[in-house]
Amino acid sequence: MKKRFLFLAFVSIAICGHAQDLVRFYQHGKVGYKNNQNEIVVNPTYEAGSEFKDGLAIVVSGNKRGYINSAGKEFIPLQYDDAGMFVGGLACVKFGGKYGYINQKAEWVIQPIYDEAYSFTGTMARVQKAGKWGFINLRGEVVIPLKYDHAHDFSMGLAAVSENGKFGYISEKGQTVIALQYDAAAAFTKDNHAVISFKGENFLIDRTGADQRDRQRPCRRQLRRHHHR
Repeated sequence: MKKRFLFLAFVSIAICGHAQDLVRFYQHGKVGYKNNQNEIVVNPTYEAGSEFKDGLAIVVSGNKRGYINSAGKEFIPLQYDDAGMFVGGLACVKFGGKYGYINQKAEWVIQPIYDEAYSFTGTMARVQKAGKWGFINLRGEVVIPLKYDHAHDFSMGLAAVSENGKFGYISEKGQTVIALQYDAAAAFTKDNHAVISFKGENFLIDRTGADQRDRQRPCRRQLRRHHHR
């Protein structure tokens, strides 16, 4: 029992230690990182830097992006024109004018062939080539054809997409679930509602596309067609 207690205590300390990543700070317009004792671990020399996630942070210098670890050491060289956080073991990065996905060894898992791309949400990521959007899986296979003018990430099993200026929603199998009829559309939230714009009015719909105006207060939330990478 005592050994088990000590083991659990050690695991708890290890987990907490990992959770207490370095904290970003700014000095003279530059970014550095401190530990939880407020000691500087990474001098403020970077033009920009993200918060830590799973032990890694994105940093920018000379307009190039790379990754440092929680020890403050360069983990992946600063060589990318754009970079996202690791999700499912892969990070979306831009190299040579195109987007692809690398693993934590900086190896290309999905080659940089896309004009735009975003981080994975679950097992799918939205990508764009020649002005058309679709979705790929973690192996880089196209699972929903690149045929849409715009696409949002999947949320609650549905993604907002548009063709010919009209938005609707598709399933993870690429099936149209809610017809493309709206002027704009946001992602579904955990309460299974989404904000859409139709004929100059913003209001909520449910996952079947049913109008919720009789059940909800008028919605004045602004809709955007793009999310941050």
